[in-house]
Amino acid sequence: MTSFQLVRRSVIYFWRTNLAVLLGVAAAVSVLGGALLVGDSVRGSLRDLALGRLGQTDVAVTSAGFFRDTAATELAQSAGGSAAPLIISSGFVTHEASGRRAGNVTIYGVDERFWSFHGVDPPQDPVVSEALAAELRAASGDVLLVRLQRPSEIPIESLFARKDEIGRTVRLVLGAALPRDRLGEFSLKPQQGELR
Repeated sequence: MTSFQLVRRSVIYFWRTNLAVLLGVAAAVSVLGGALLVGDSVRGSLRDLALGRLGQTDVAVTSAGFFRDTAATELAQSAGGSAAPLIISSGFVTHEASGRRAGNVTIYGVDERFWSFHGVDPPQDPVVSEALAAELRAASGDVLLVRLQRPSEIPIESLFARKDEIGRTVRLVLGAALPRDRLGEFSLKPQQGELR
């Protein structure tokens, strides 16, 4: 008996086992191929989401304290590009008419330089993201109460921190909810969820 005949007889005799192995390998290859395809798709969509939220930002210089206002101009001149200063804080926002609240909201303090840096027409009034407007059910012209923590050298959690006036409430009239293409979802932190 030759080896070819032995293989042929083995395939015919164990045809059920060989068919099960063949189907198992085909299923495993299709699952692995699908997982690689889905993984690349998710990676690409997350990358596009993160880059879209950055706008024109390439580099961010951050600090726990405040910079001089002229630091942005000096940085732009030394790098040969442009720069825009902004203040980032977090706080609570309350819709005055309905009393709806949103916590852990990222609040940006910007001026015209920020909008021109990103090539977007500056809004005239305070604006919010579409996600925050939907959560508060706020529309243009509604009054929002923004509660911010006062900056302090001593963390509020410390035993020696002053706890009598830890925050300040600012009353703002909402101008509009910005869509994504007008930096309504601007963020320096990579995150997958909706931005408020």
